[in-house]
Amino acid sequence: MKFIITAGGQGTKLWPMSREKKPKQFQPIVGSTTLFRYQIDTLLKAYKPEDIFISTKEIYVDLVRKDATEIPEANIIVEPPYKKNRGPGEGYAILKLSVLHPNEPFMIIQSDCIRAPEDKFIEMIKAAEELVKRDRKFISAGQKAITPDMGSDYLKLGIKINVESNLDVYSVDEFVYRLGDYNKTKDLIHTYNVSTHCNHTCWYPDLMLQAYQKYKPDWYAALMEIKDSFGKPNEKELTDKIYSEMIEGPTEDVTKYVFKDGYIILTPFNWTDVGTWDSLHSYFANPTEVYSDGKVLNIDTANALVKGSKDKLIATIGLDNIVIVDTEDALLVCAKDKTGDIKKVLDKIKEEGLTDLL
Repeated sequence: MKFIITAGGQGTKLWPMSREKKPKQFQPIVGSTTLFRYQIDTLLKAYKPEDIFISTKEIYVDLVRKDATEIPEANIIVEPPYKKNRGPGEGYAILKLSVLHPNEPFMIIQSDCIRAPEDKFIEMIKAAEELVKRDRKFISAGQKAITPDMGSDYLKLGIKINVESNLDVYSVDEFVYRLGDYNKTKDLIHTYNVSTHCNHTCWYPDLMLQAYQKYKPDWYAALMEIKDSFGKPNEKELTDKIYSEMIEGPTEDVTKYVFKDGYIILTPFNWTDVGTWDSLHSYFANPTEVYSDGKVLNIDTANALVKGSKDKLIATIGLDNIVIVDTEDALLVCAKDKTGDIKKVLDKIKEEGLTDLL
């Protein structure tokens, strides 16, 4: 099994820690370890450094090298410097893997997620590897849906699949894009056997590219042009030009069609996509509790996330529904249920010309 850790995103909703030059995956969002290093440490418990590939932008290559010295230089896949969403980006990484290891399955690991306990994540990986080799089916992961989540896509689960492990594995009846409506999402969860979509794409490179060919032929044609440039003296220039003309979009523009012939493994671990400060709080604390990281003193404070350094005390009194994140050059104070609006702050920073804070 080979792994592609995707580490090219910017994570703007975790400002002021996540910045353009050093985004959230390379920041110690949780404790003193970066999210990126957390993925490396987990995989190295069961796999060799040579099995791990990193897909990132050129601007972050030095951060990758610094944070993962064990990973061979040849395993760093440098994406072209254009924002095209996950579809083209993951397609490019899979294309590279199809040349290097065409007969081995892969799994995509997003670098901005937390999976605990880690040994249960390794257990799921082992099960996915056995299953994909046995049936050559597309495999992804999900969590049993209990309460509506406006930020999640969903999967209507079908029949249970027989596997040797103790994990719950299902066929998929339908992929459902996030509905954006609480009541509709609630009805979906109560009417069907449903899981959230947690990614962890696992398949063979060539089969994934065949799916691109069938469902996103424009992406596939561009990727094949890029493949033709491999090994040429002007490979980078050709790749950048072709990639720049690709239409942006999520990988789900391909996989939403593939799910019906694939499997979903229900995660045996706690999983969260660290997309907002609110989601981080939800992972570590109950709604009424405080999650603190750093030198923090809370008095009569509830439903809060407070994060700072170990060198400066942050004291709160009588606060509720709040996020406080203190960095060397910026302080965020925000209602916890408004953390999805941090983009408005970044837009204002751009208007004021304070680009050093982005």
